[in-house]
Amino acid sequence: MIDLVPIVKDHFNTLRSHSTNRVLWGEVAFFYGLPMVVGVGGAILGWRVGGVGNILAAFAILAGLLFNLLVLLFDVAAKAAQGAGGVGLQNVRLKLAKHLQANVTYALLVALVSASILGVASGMGLERINRWASGVLLVLLAHFTLTLLMIMRRIRSAFLNSLT
Repeated sequence: MIDLVPIVKDHFNTLRSHSTNRVLWGEVAFFYGLPMVVGVGGAILGWRVGGVGNILAAFAILAGLLFNLLVLLFDVAAKAAQGAGGVGLQNVRLKLAKHLQANVTYALLVALVSASILGVASGMGLERINRWASGVLLVLLAHFTLTLLMIMRRIRSAFLNSLT
């Protein structure tokens, strides 16, 4: 059996303050609450996702790119661990690499779940899906987008940190 709980836990643990290690509930509400509002709102308003095949293709491409980023992160983390900071808690590059790995793996999980739903819909010959499934997809799409933005922010931090 494949246990996906550690992937979710690792991602959730990146939503903590670096100095106090306390959960940043504002960020949790933003990253999980906002997509829920979008999805529930879309379902209530009767929005139906169309272009299932195109969205499936986009998620498949993004999932492939995320796999590639995960492989690159492995190399970055290995180099950061060998660097001057070692594997200690003070190695900021290694900590950023671990957070990035958790976020990228989680984004990949969200992309694969979304692609699975879209793949089933596409396999059934649906070009538009009902409003409830559309609501679920809107939640996943919004959450995926916010997670990608978080990954971009962390990559930027890692890049800036490597320059100092």
